[in-house]
Amino acid sequence: MFHFAKGSIGVLAALMLTAFQSAPPGLPPKLAALADNADAARSFDYMALKAEGADLKALSDAVHMRTRIDPDTRRCLTEAEAELQMNLASALAAVDQAAFSADRVAADEALAKWRAFSQRIISGEPAAEPPFKWVSDRYAQARSESDPRVRELLLRTARDQLNRQVFSGGDQVWGELSPGARIRVEAVLNRDMCETDGENTAWLKADIAANGWYLISTTGEHASSAAWLMAQHADRDRAFQREVLALLEPLVQTGETSASSYAYLYDRVAVSGNRPQRYGTQGRCVARNLWEPDELEDPERVQALRDEVEVGSLAEYTAHMHQYCADFSG
Repeated sequence: MFHFAKGSIGVLAALMLTAFQSAPPGLPPKLAALADNADAARSFDYMALKAEGADLKALSDAVHMRTRIDPDTRRCLTEAEAELQMNLASALAAVDQAAFSADRVAADEALAKWRAFSQRIISGEPAAEPPFKWVSDRYAQARSESDPRVRELLLRTARDQLNRQVFSGGDQVWGELSPGARIRVEAVLNRDMCETDGENTAWLKADIAANGWYLISTTGEHASSAAWLMAQHADRDRAFQREVLALLEPLVQTGETSASSYAYLYDRVAVSGNRPQRYGTQGRCVARNLWEPDELEDPERVQALRDEVEVGSLAEYTAHMHQYCADFSG
């Protein structure tokens, strides 16, 4: 079995779904202009804006709202938008201009270390410690696959996981960072992850249209699970996620895909469509170290439903998810 830890993968993306439930105020003209000019966004005096009493959190959220194309589709931040968003958020964390500048230098150094490290993993160098040992093992497994179609799928999902595991394991690569520097690093990594997800979604859509789903009987459990993972992370194309969900439903009955894969995608699609979920796999932070599942179709039967699709105890899953709310501040 090609094991993807369904209790933890894509946690950041799952939590980000709730960020679009209410729209923050739009950007004022001065900042909207910066969102179209990366050099100007890089050189703007954000600490002066902070001194004026601007709501930097709301402005940072407003940059993210620009990515919504329609209810089903979002795009990635452009380079200029990402620069603007990270500087607004970093200024909010900085105590003064010196700290703001130091955070920028530290983030650039951390990202350079990450680029070099990740390229070594992609090139086949094994990692010794988790979580990156797990990722390097996935690359090795993908390269050993004889079917070119499956090999490409597995290489893409290995990159998917490399992009996500950095959020828990990045300190191994770059060391301790200040909150402002971490904000900058994670902003860049989020944009990288978004672009990779977009490329993977486009590839999977074309591949399925040409070849159909990855059936367990013909491509194996590894490939079926990997294809599910890619669809699960296609949050910026919700129409495609719905298409995959409809494709998987009859395959669960014939054993050609796993029931747990269907369950996770069912909940993902339900929550993104503002509907109650069935299995309790999607949720949000409600306080520091406290995660709760989003609204359930049938709270009284949720554990029985989870048992049917073999996704384990909701109580244990909730306890596991609390760790992802350690930095929650409301």
